[in-house]
Amino acid sequence: MSPDPSPERYADPYVDTAVAELEAAVTAWDEPDRAQLRKAVVYGIEAHTGQNRKSGEPYITHPLAVAKIVAELGAEPATVIGAVLHDTVEDTWVTLEDVDREFGPQVALLVDGATKVAAVRGDDPDRVEASRLRKLFVALAADPRVVTIKLADRLHNLRTIGSLPSAKAARIGRESLAIHGPLAHRLGFALMKAELEDRAFAVAHPDEYLELIADLKDRPYLELTLREAMSRLGDHLDAHDGDRPHEITGRIKHLWSIYRKTADAGRDLESLHDLIGVRVVVDDVEDCYRVLGLVHALWEPVPDRFKDYIARPKFNAYRSLHTTVLLRGRMVEVQVRTRRMHAEAEHGSAAHHAYKQGTGTEPQWLSRVLAWHDAEDSEYLTAVAGELQSQEIWVLTPQGDVHSLPVGASVVDFAYAVHSQIGDRCSGARVNGALVPLNTRLVSGNTVEIITRRTTGPSLDWLEWTVTARARQRIRAWHTRARRDSDRAAGEAALVTLLSRRRLSRAQAEEVLLRTANVDDLDLLAEEIGAGRADVTMLAGALSAAALTASGTVPEPPTASIPALTEPAAGEAETPPGPAPSPPGVAPMQVAAPGLSGVALTWPGCCHAVPGHGLLGVLSRTRGVVVHAGDCRQALAHLAKDPARSARLAWVRAGSQMSVIELVCENTPGMVARVVIALAEAGCDIEASTSYIGQDGAGHQTYEVIHPDNRGQLAGRLRELPGVRSASVR
Repeated sequence: MSPDPSPERYADPYVDTAVAELEAAVTAWDEPDRAQLRKAVVYGIEAHTGQNRKSGEPYITHPLAVAKIVAELGAEPATVIGAVLHDTVEDTWVTLEDVDREFGPQVALLVDGATKVAAVRGDDPDRVEASRLRKLFVALAADPRVVTIKLADRLHNLRTIGSLPSAKAARIGRESLAIHGPLAHRLGFALMKAELEDRAFAVAHPDEYLELIADLKDRPYLELTLREAMSRLGDHLDAHDGDRPHEITGRIKHLWSIYRKTADAGRDLESLHDLIGVRVVVDDVEDCYRVLGLVHALWEPVPDRFKDYIARPKFNAYRSLHTTVLLRGRMVEVQVRTRRMHAEAEHGSAAHHAYKQGTGTEPQWLSRVLAWHDAEDSEYLTAVAGELQSQEIWVLTPQGDVHSLPVGASVVDFAYAVHSQIGDRCSGARVNGALVPLNTRLVSGNTVEIITRRTTGPSLDWLEWTVTARARQRIRAWHTRARRDSDRAAGEAALVTLLSRRRLSRAQAEEVLLRTANVDDLDLLAEEIGAGRADVTMLAGALSAAALTASGTVPEPPTASIPALTEPAAGEAETPPGPAPSPPGVAPMQVAAPGLSGVALTWPGCCHAVPGHGLLGVLSRTRGVVVHAGDCRQALAHLAKDPARSARLAWVRAGSQMSVIELVCENTPGMVARVVIALAEAGCDIEASTSYIGQDGAGHQTYEVIHPDNRGQLAGRLRELPGVRSASVR
């Protein structure tokens, strides 16, 4: 195939124009690289033959325009060639192996990355968008050149969006404003960011866009002030620094930035510090500071509006000096930078050669975005948009290490940024040497010392003020782990009871339990029991049925949920069992055994327990807990001989149950009251309670309650309380 893309070769004016513009963007390339690009152009044209855009133009004009944008950013040849071919694998007969064979592994890697980001389909817009963005940021972490291509792809789509229905165009515009514009800013593509956001603004908010344009046209003095500022500054520098070269340019702030600042903050155009901007480009850093002094000698600087981004660059490697001065009462922002700083700011050095930091890891803002990877789709979209659009602050450790965090980050966010375990054990903090609450919001320049305790853990209250995914996910993970440990401990106690009273071999009993609960191992079964998802009554019945089957006995209808505890006392079955009728005026009641979740209750024939009167419980090896009246002589005699067989019983309303609640909570004022109020709201009657402060510094609370909910629901309610670390109900 010929690598010569002469105009006669294409026989289409749109393609001819697109090729000519791309060629003009790479005139500085060496001839071998230009020859390889021509080969890619021919290859792409043939691959996309017969395909048209919605506007009717040949489809190849789109990847050629994308490649031109990438080339104008100063990207290396492999990236530009990858842009020419970025849609071939997704939309044509070309395979990734074909690209690798024809253009090498670097180009194939870029085409593969672009294809994976684009290859997301589905009917749910949120899910599709979230999946595409997840792939985009993974690609960014692996090779930022892929994202350079995708941003150029989005920019060209916005340039040609007029052929799309207005509703679809508006959705693309909103997505671009939320994600792609801020992402271009993060990567340092200043020119791309400005055009991308303005074009997205025009389709996402057309009425506001036109209104702002009209508003600016009504202020012709803005352009007059800009020209006067450039002229006076040029004359001043020529007079006082004429032997050193400099270039002066100017601009009115781009439209989306103006709209966002005026609409979000309710500010007037005239109040913007950087609405009018003048830029001075010089040769070296020493010249930057000298020109800054001359600017301040010419005009009065606005207090607190000087920023030295040379000494401390922005998160996207942007470097420049910024100051705001007054010219005839109007504010003008002056930027001073070197030629190299200017090229990096306009074309995004971060995406080409200076992207990876000295440690070889991705920037901290990207680490925070990647930390949201497993979040729910809606939460992910919100979090990523918030992260990209937020400004950053720089916070120091006492040792001088610098951490970047989003604006609004708290002491807890900082603790987790330093190390996950430091976050988990955080109990206090000093900011600039002074003790502060954990919800303190940090600002740039703060020095933060985290105070830790080995016996503490994160509180769910922290979710109210943490903003980083790392902190929020670690807090939730800690509590999920603590809840599982608590559930497992409670479930293990029930398993011990089940297995200790089995009438099968240990292996047989375990097999029956796992099969009945449909789980793979005992640890998981214990967690299911503790969380209330596995019914102990059903498990105990399965064991009893299996034991009877193994012995050749036909099972009777189950009355017990746990195998027998002790042998029945003589004479217990002499009369028909059952409670006495409820006295007149007493609501129907039933018996509960707090703390013995799932244990069967059986009734003897020696007495009749009367609802509302005293009860005695006797542990039986074959019938669980035998329920006696409080004055039953036989029960009293049995318990006198063996007090260990006593079981606590209580009358509860029909439809309710009695349970023991064990909580581990933050040791904070009002914690007990918060729990008691929650129990009351859940319809619980508290029969008894105890509390103490443990060696771990946490509050340990125990309650015996009568409640209508099942134990799993009640435990779930309590775990959601702020300050509750773990809760078990049995």
